[in-house]
Amino acid sequence: MFLFLTVWLNFCSIFIHPVYVSMTNMDVDAQKGNIVMSVRIFTDDLETILHNKYNVHSWIGTANEHRDSRRLLVEYVKERFSINVNNGEKLHLAIDSVAIVEDAMWFYMKGVSKKTIRRVEIDNRLLTDFFSNQKNMVIINTGRDEKGHILNRKNHIIELSL
Repeated sequence: MFLFLTVWLNFCSIFIHPVYVSMTNMDVDAQKGNIVMSVRIFTDDLETILHNKYNVHSWIGTANEHRDSRRLLVEYVKERFSINVNNGEKLHLAIDSVAIVEDAMWFYMKGVSKKTIRRVEIDNRLLTDFFSNQKNMVIINTGRDEKGHILNRKNHIIELSL
């Protein structure tokens, strides 16, 4: 009976404690100085951010979507996600497009350096200001290899030499 109760409580805890995660896929062309990426964040998490940070009830992806929600979300992503290259050159991340696919919002971005990229520092603090157990997965493809990283509130920076 004790074993059954333990298994049942562990199973139920999955639904009591939701997982908060974002996914970033990044392609780095060091020679051309280009970084292209997509960032996927669940819309319900973004609605929590809009409500708690900006006091906006957004209804993302519906006919009742708040007129400022996309602008505020872009502002939020740029505030909480940044890339520095070489010795501190902060890349301007241009957001090419934003799309909603099923239950997630995708931000398609790119940054261009004036020089060959030799070092990359990624600071990903997305959603960690509201969700203490937030995980931000980042997959970086350099053309030579591909590595995955899991970031959180305490560990939110990746440093990579190319």
